[in-house]
Parts: sequence; C-alpha cells; structure tokens
Amino acid sequence: MKSLSAFRYCISLFPLLLCCRLLSASEPIPQELRPWLNGQNWHRDTQGPILELGNPGEFDDTHLFAPSVSYEDGQFSLWYCGSRGTVKQRIFQMGLAHSPDGIRFQKQQQNPVFQFGDAKHSILTPTLLRTPDGATLRENNQLRMWFSSTDFQDPTGLHQLHETTSSDGIHWSKPSPAELKHVYAPTILKTGRTYQMWFTDVSKDPWCIKHASSLDGKKWRVTPDPVLEIDQTWEAGRLFYPTVLKINDVYLMWYGSYWKARKNTTALGFAASIDGLKWYKSAANPIFKPDPDRPWESHYVTSQSVMRLPDHSFRIWYASRKQPPFVNKYFAINTAHWSGPQVEKVATPQQKPAKFTSWKTQTRQKLSQLLGIPDTKVALQSEKRGEFEHEGTVIEKWIFTSEPGSRVPAVLYRPKTLTKPAPAIVLTYGHGGSKSQWQYNYAAQAYAKAGLVCLAIDPIGEEERHLQGKLGTRAHDPKAVHERAWNAGRPIMGKLVFDTMRGIDFLLERDDVDPEKIGVAGNSLGGAVASWMAALEPRIKLAIVSGWAYHNVTLRSKYCTKVPNQRMREICTWPEFLSLAAPHCAVLVMNGDADWIIDSDDDGAAWRGTRSAVSDAANVYQTQGAAGRVQAWFEAKGGHRPYMSHPDALLWIQQHLGTPLLTKQEIQKLPTVNSGRWCDAHQIRLERLYGTDLHQRGATLADFKLSPLSPTKLACLKPEERGTPAFTLEGWLQQIEQTD
Repeated sequence: MKSLSAFRYCISLFPLLLCCRLLSASEPIPQELRPWLNGQNWHRDTQGPILELGNPGEFDDTHLFAPSVSYEDGQFSLWYCGSRGTVKQRIFQMGLAHSPDGIRFQKQQQNPVFQFGDAKHSILTPTLLRTPDGATLRENNQLRMWFSSTDFQDPTGLHQLHETTSSDGIHWSKPSPAELKHVYAPTILKTGRTYQMWFTDVSKDPWCIKHASSLDGKKWRVTPDPVLEIDQTWEAGRLFYPTVLKINDVYLMWYGSYWKARKNTTALGFAASIDGLKWYKSAANPIFKPDPDRPWESHYVTSQSVMRLPDHSFRIWYASRKQPPFVNKYFAINTAHWSGPQVEKVATPQQKPAKFTSWKTQTRQKLSQLLGIPDTKVALQSEKRGEFEHEGTVIEKWIFTSEPGSRVPAVLYRPKTLTKPAPAIVLTYGHGGSKSQWQYNYAAQAYAKAGLVCLAIDPIGEEERHLQGKLGTRAHDPKAVHERAWNAGRPIMGKLVFDTMRGIDFLLERDDVDPEKIGVAGNSLGGAVASWMAALEPRIKLAIVSGWAYHNVTLRSKYCTKVPNQRMREICTWPEFLSLAAPHCAVLVMNGDADWIIDSDDDGAAWRGTRSAVSDAANVYQTQGAAGRVQAWFEAKGGHRPYMSHPDALLWIQQHLGTPLLTKQEIQKLPTVNSGRWCDAHQIRLERLYGTDLHQRGATLADFKLSPLSPTKLACLKPEERGTPAFTLEGWLQQIEQTD
C-alpha cells in the first residue's frame, strides 16, 4: 500500500490530461497561474463614492485620485492626490483619510498632509513600501512612500520618481531628489533584500509597464524590456496604473487602459506572473469596468490600490470620472470587494507506470523543440591535435564537428593507465567560463586523478570559440545575440546543450570510455546546462548541478537562461523538470545557502524552492525504483562557489558512476585546499564580483596537489583557424540565419 500511495503522489505531479488543453490554448500558461486568470467577480458594496471632492476652496475641490491604502493597528489609512483649478492649472497635493473598515472614510482635518513645496510640482500616484503580499512595510519604524511628480506647465511633460518618509502618515519629510525619470504610477514591493518596482513608462507613446529593481530603494536598475504592452483587443492608446502583489510565489497585477468598447472610458485588466517579468494576461479582461448606472463612476475606474485582507479576500480602491465634459480630472474614490480565485486541485486518474514514460517522452520532445535541438546529427570528423602528460594525467587535444559550420575545440583528460573502459564526465560552464578557466581546469584534473575520463570543451563565444580568442567575454549574453539566435529557432541554451550532447557522442566513439557510465558536471550557467542535460539526455547517468536553482528566481537571470526557463515553465513545473531525469540519471544539486548571485533576493526562497522540487522529484524517483538518486546539498554560509570539486561531489560520482582509482574511504580521507589560497599560490586573478571569500575564494576543493594549465598549453587550433567562422559565435549565428 505504501508503494501505491507513493505512485499516486508521483502521478499527481504530472497532469497528463493537461497536455491536450495546452495544445489547444493560444498560449501555454504555467500551472500555478491558471486559477488566477479566470474572471474576477468584483462586488461594489457601497451606494456612492467613499471619498468625494472637497468643499469649495479646499485643496481637493476639483480633482482627486490615486488612492494608496494601508492597514495598521486595526485602521485603514488612505492617501490620495487632490487639486484645485482647471485641468491645465492643477497642482496636486496629498490628502489623508481614515476608516475602521476600508469603506467608510473620514478625511484628515490637517489636509493636505504633503506637498512638493515649490508651487509648481504635483504629488502624483503615491505608493507605500509593501511586503510581497501587500502589507505595509515600515523601515526603522518609518513609512516609506514613493511618488511621481511633474510640473504640468512644463512642455516636456517630464515625470520623475521621488520619495518621502513619515512616522505617523501626517508629517512627511521633504521630497527626495529625483531617483528615476519617466516614472508614473509606481508600485513597490520588497522581496528579500530587493526592492522591486513596476511603473508606467511615460517616456513615449504608447505608454507601457516597466520593471526596475534596487538594493536600497534609491538607485534603480530598469529592466530593459517592457513587462506589459498593449496586445489585447480591449486595450487602446496606453497602459497605466499597475498595482502588484505577490501571493504564494505568484505575482498579480491589476492595470488600466483605455477601453475600446466605450468611448472616453478606462477599465482594469489583470495579469499574473511567476517571476514578475513575463506576464500572462487574463482572457477575461477587462475584469473591472465603469458602471453607467453609477453616474460618479460611469466612465473611468482606474488609478487603483489593491489589498489582500486577513480573510484572504481582496479589496480595491479606485478613482473614477463621470461623463464628459471632464471638468474634474477624476471625480471620486470608490471601493469594491472580491472573494479571490476558486482554487481547485486537478483530479488526476490513476495511471499505470508506463504513463510516466509516455509523459516523459512527450515532455522531452516539447522541451527539445523549445531549445531548437537539431533532429539530425552530422559526422563528428574528430581530429586529434596533440597529446601531453601533466602530473600523471594524459591530456589530449581535439576538435570535432558539432553541426554544419560549427566546430568545437576540446581537451580530454584521462589517467595515464587504464585497465578497462572508465566512467566519463563532460564539463559545462558558467558565464565567461571555458576549458582553461581555473575551476574547470581543476575539476577536470581532479576527476582524472579519481580515475575518470573528463572532456572539457570551449562553449560557444569563449576562448578558442571567440573571435579574438579571449576568455571571460560572455559574448553570448547580449540581447542582440539572444534575439538573433532565438529568432533563428536556435536559442543559446540549446546550442550549449547540443554541443554538450555532441561531447557525449565524442566520448562514445572511444574504447576507453564506459558507455553506460557518462555524466555531466557544471557550475552557475554550467549548472543550468547540466540541469537541461539531465532533463533531456537519456544517455547520461549522473549530473552535478552546482551553483544553480530549481526555482523561479532563475527566470530573472540573463537571456540565455531566463527565456528558455520561462518557456519551460509553461510546459512543466520545477519538480516535473527535475523528474525528467528519473530513473536513469543521479542528480546532485549543490549550492551554498548564502549564494545571493543566484538567490538574488537573498531571502532563501530559491533554496526552499529547490529543496521542495528535489523532495517532490525524490518521490518520483522512488516510484521508478531509483530511491536516493536525487539529492540537494547545501553548504552553510557558502556563496557562489565551484562545488563540483568538493569531496562530496566526488562521493556522489563514486556512488553513481564509480571512481576507479579511489575508494569511498579514500575520498573521505582526502585532504582539502581552500580555493583562494590555491589561486593565490598559482597567481590566478579572480573576477571582482566572484573573487571574495563568500564566493569563489571560499570554495573547499579536494586536494590532489594540482597545478593549473595555461590557455596556450591547452590550445587546440592552428594559428590560421583562430577567429574563423567555423569556430566562432558570429560564424554560427550567420550559419543558422542562412539555414533558417
């Protein structure tokens, strides 16, 4: 009964019937977003506005809008923008109102409570710092508020982001200097150490929604691409007023646009995301519309604030306009209530074990197509370029053909004496890594000392596959390179994975390699490549995924990793992605629990998610008769380090591939060396970002008394071949564009 229960749990991870629904949908959607993207039944539970224009002569007697609502100590506080004068002459100041229930509000007697102070600039669209679920977040007991400001008499129309602080919500500090240009209607959450902002970019028409991040809430780094643009039939002219929450690792956004169905109106749309960058709009949009039967909100219903209440329902506060002529830019503030989505578990019928194999085959096919993995392979045309011995290890230099127009320099490490075919590992590389970089050179020699064959290739765009033969270039990272490869149907990640697969083809042509004992190991981006290899390559029996995570945080990384992972998550979940390796491949996920390079919010979410994915996948492995073949390993207080050379990595290799020259006990007794001291001893200079004790300088390496090999010593190409199209990123891009 226990095994049957475990199998039912396994199958619950794989909703096979869902595949048919995805194929018929216009756009695949990650599973956890689907409940949120149905229609939203908002109930207007008042008979009139909750906040109206002030009396004649008061600061808000002609215009009021942009509610920002907080709930603290049993009281709702609503800050809003109000103004006198004509539309052209308006200068907005900020008012405050209080309520015991979020519905009945009383304006503060001291209004306005905040103004820019120069009689020119307006206070617009204030937003408070919030926790991911939308609760008010104080720092040093202070409310922290950002707002957009502009001088409506300025013909440039420049809007800039400023901030202010307050302990009581009434007395605010002077506006800060401008922090960012072209910002309107910001919404800001703090996720871990990171401040995340979504805002309306008003630099040009049509307005769109953009994202920015910061480590202090002052210096902002804008994500290059818009996260939301006009692309649904109901939307017209512009997008504006994003409001974002994050509930159970799902980002939720309510946003406004002009509504095509009725002239001179706005309405609210809704979108959801698993990373805050790639958003999926609801097919039921607009989810909130003006009501012609309520004259005070018959035309505009935007400029909103949304809060999740303690009972997990939602309340929205929004500004409205009555019918034209629009004497009042906005006329009133209103509220509505939504009980939230109906989340139902998908009941999956019991399946026979063969269904898992069928699901795996179908999912691998989809993911291979996503990466643009070629259907056919050409002859390797392997050509040996030399051989030498180094400290008891034989090093062979080769080139082979990966695909038409793309050849690969490769170095193979092997023990000097082999009595029978040996296990083998192909290395995969981090950003800027290549066969001569110290951490991969070290790992290759260490594996050979343990009795394995190790293949180290140059990834596309690095070292001998760089136009000028440079190391550490990250030549495949720029957006322009990503777009060229993606548009040709050959994503960069797919190229890295396919070249690694061809490395396995190379190993299988050798008599000294055991074809049943081949694995991959990589760090950082190399960990990502290793994760894809584990998912897609049935010939490997081991994968060491170092310096990477099975979590949505990786969707906020560089183009070569984030875009394929975003698309992958439309097809399967993280546990499912990891479970594609079951039962054939033993996967060890290694990292440090203080690695903020990967866990960019530095709140542990990436590691909690990875542990959860590994735990779920372990159940799948167990039902497939492979218990114990997937594990998560974390070094306490460890950063972004090359863990594939840690003694525990060697123990995993010994257990699942074998280490012909070392027993388990001998590995356990190996001395270790600190990577920083080893690099210093050999005059190896580390990159500034990684060359710290937290990161690469702090790694623990199995100590085989190794010394590094120079790029010149490991060079495979003839002088006349260097920089030629067959060996460069540019040459490959030109080749796939011609083929496409």
